[in-house]
Amino acid sequence: MAYTDENGKAQGTIIDLTNELAAMNGYRVKWVNYPINRIYRTLNTGDIDFWPGSPNVPALEGFTVESQPLGISVKLCAFALNSSPAVHSLADLQDRSLITIRGYTYREQLRALFSSNTRAPIVAPNNQAAMQLMLRGRADYLISYGHPMQEAMGDYALHGTRCHKLDEWPLVYVFSRKNPHARQIAEQFDQAFQVYRQPDAAPQPLRGNPQSFAITP
Repeated sequence: MAYTDENGKAQGTIIDLTNELAAMNGYRVKWVNYPINRIYRTLNTGDIDFWPGSPNVPALEGFTVESQPLGISVKLCAFALNSSPAVHSLADLQDRSLITIRGYTYREQLRALFSSNTRAPIVAPNNQAAMQLMLRGRADYLISYGHPMQEAMGDYALHGTRCHKLDEWPLVYVFSRKNPHARQIAEQFDQAFQVYRQPDAAPQPLRGNPQSFAITP
């Protein structure tokens, strides 16, 4: 979905799409990689213009505007080795040993689960480190997002891994209201996305009017 490569450059499906839609509206994207709490804070202050992320985030109410869904879904999974029981609901994770990823945002139901569990989750710095912990038997389940895990497994295969889907939701652009043109820009991106979806849409070069965007790790 989105990640930073070894050269510090933003890469991924949503990065390519955003660059394309920005170019169609005459904007050039300046990507920054922030933890989720800093993204929320800088959307509030206007230090970033928008973020490709989740809709209807309570912490962002009152100072953001959202685009229409982008036709891309975010899938949250409980990853497990074959030796761990299947997960059919959040209740199956109650009092299980879990690994989470530092900087990732987890929905309210999961945060409530983490706080009520008798065992605090192990917090790994990234998906690769989390997979190593799984292989060492440090936890039953790794709570992460589908696409970043697929990217990580390309470099560090975790054989016999299953994704038990916990939740899935559409991706949107979340714009800071500190930009007085936030609603207008959101509409521009909505319109550009409709054009982009047409089969004969031509790629657009990046140019002028820099905007600051953020991605999570």
